[in-house]
Amino acid sequence: MNRLWIRFSLIISGLALGITILWTSSVILLNNIEVNRSVDGISFSVDTDFRPGDLPEELAEVAVMVGSIGILLGVLLSRGLSAPIVALSQAAKQIGSGDLQQRVPVHHHSQELDDLARSFNTMAADLEHAETLRQNMLADISHELRTPLTVLSGQLHGALDSVHSLNEEKLANLVGQTQHLIHLVEDLRILAEAEARQLPLVLDQVNLNELWQELVANFSLITEEKGIRFQVEAMDQIPPIAADPGRLRQVFSNLLANAIRHTPAGGEIIVTSSVDDEQITIKIRDSGEGIEPEQLSHLFDRFYRTDKSRARGTGGSGLGLAIVKALVETHQGTVSAKSEGLNKGSTFTVRLPINIKNHSL
Repeated sequence: MNRLWIRFSLIISGLALGITILWTSSVILLNNIEVNRSVDGISFSVDTDFRPGDLPEELAEVAVMVGSIGILLGVLLSRGLSAPIVALSQAAKQIGSGDLQQRVPVHHHSQELDDLARSFNTMAADLEHAETLRQNMLADISHELRTPLTVLSGQLHGALDSVHSLNEEKLANLVGQTQHLIHLVEDLRILAEAEARQLPLVLDQVNLNELWQELVANFSLITEEKGIRFQVEAMDQIPPIAADPGRLRQVFSNLLANAIRHTPAGGEIIVTSSVDDEQITIKIRDSGEGIEPEQLSHLFDRFYRTDKSRARGTGGSGLGLAIVKALVETHQGTVSAKSEGLNKGSTFTVRLPINIKNHSL
């Protein structure tokens, strides 16, 4: 069906034009011909005065019929070709008015129109998905802010009304709620800047072996208290990479905190590394709760939590893994997660280029 209608219309138009030219030429020639005759040695000439009406009836009827068919087919073909364009225009107006569920059918008129319809539908689906994420994000932010603000407001109003006094324990609770709000706002700022490609990176040559020695020192006390075996392997074989040391520390700290949160006492967390061509790979494997297959594709979404293991009571804001993804992609890298299922542990893999390309310091 590729360009079939367009080619057919051109053939019909050419046929009609050819017959019209033939008919017109015949009229002109017959109308201006001079006939020279010699009869019994006497010469004379006849100036033929031919009129279009003098054509044989059959030829005139054929010309009229072919011309009519050409005009009719031209009208039908033009309507068939313009119909999908009209549908696109109407759907675009509906999307502009807020109806993001509008789609246009793919009629297989021609490859170009079909590609245009598919591109439009893809754009509409992306807009609908983005709007859904925006609404969900606003709902989640509202929920995350409401809880600590409600606690703060209730405690402060109670103190002002002399209902109760703010002892040391209550003040510590208020400070904790305030810190949660500060962290939440800062996390949202980082995400917004990273997704808008406006998060500045202070690039330097980062020695990953030294960075992980620092992380081991920071997290060893927590893993020892929880009875988790924590081991970092072969990090001294990784070459220095161009990265923002502060952001990279934040990436691996979030991943380690996530692994510790979901690994029970007696479990283990193993960090391994490798070099492949122009990138390095860091894998953080734990023997914890694991992840169900249907949840893997949502792990890096904002505020995403599984019902069992990522409730707000665990202390996270639901933004840690989303920030990891944003920071790794800002470094032109990738992050992924893999798990065989519940209670089978999980592995988070970070791949980073040794040298970031096309980045202005």
